[in-house]
Amino acid sequence: MIKLFIVACGYIIYKLGRYCKENEYYMASLLMLQYHKSLSAERQQILYTNFTYYKKLSEKKKLEFEKRVQHFLTNKSFIASDGFEITEQMKVMIAATAVQILFCRKAYYLSSFDFIELFEEVPVHVEVMRKKRIIQISWNEFKKGFDSLIDGYNPGLKIMAMALDLEHKFGEKSLFSQQTYKAFQKIYKQEAEKYILSGKSKYDHYNKVDRTEYFAVAVEYFFERPEHFNVNQPAMYLALSKLLRQDPLGMYTYKEKVFE
Repeated sequence: MIKLFIVACGYIIYKLGRYCKENEYYMASLLMLQYHKSLSAERQQILYTNFTYYKKLSEKKKLEFEKRVQHFLTNKSFIASDGFEITEQMKVMIAATAVQILFCRKAYYLSSFDFIELFEEVPVHVEVMRKKRIIQISWNEFKKGFDSLIDGYNPGLKIMAMALDLEHKFGEKSLFSQQTYKAFQKIYKQEAEKYILSGKSKYDHYNKVDRTEYFAVAVEYFFERPEHFNVNQPAMYLALSKLLRQDPLGMYTYKEKVFE
């Protein structure tokens, strides 16, 4: 009985710890802790100057976006590799990219990843993120993703989408409703198999597909080239729109739980 009691207590403590970490944004809102303090004027200016997604938001949504960016920056540790100097602009742009993907869902901050490691020029591999639980970013490549917003190339979105997918695979099931996620997975599989049959894929069977990377490419495409995505893969576009509860084309609307 004593062993059973100890195991039960340990499990309760573990679940409570997970809940607190996953919901710290809202808990901080209630307790008025440092996580929820305003974004500094310098950081706001970085967003306004460099982040188009933010500039298109209403004033009310801009305020919510700023709060989430501030919380992300407070909650993550940025580390430099090989003496690479990390600036405020780098940190704000990385945080904003992560916030963008889940902005219309429950505030969530990739709790499995405490560290973001920046390199000047190093290839990023999903396997490193999967094993070490560190988000690695090549700044030169990240920066190129914002040179154009319509070329379909944004490594920052892709990396953060990889982290998001891994977070879900690590066991965080509250990111998405299971019904919506299963519907997305079904269409995702159908579209991947079509692409493999076309002969354009580097894979010859769906079971060999790195699904985390495939999901990340879809998110990158969704935000960068939504018109092209919707024309070529309308079912996939709609499924991803439902999953993220946002639509760059403005065709679909979703109830805003966060901003009411």
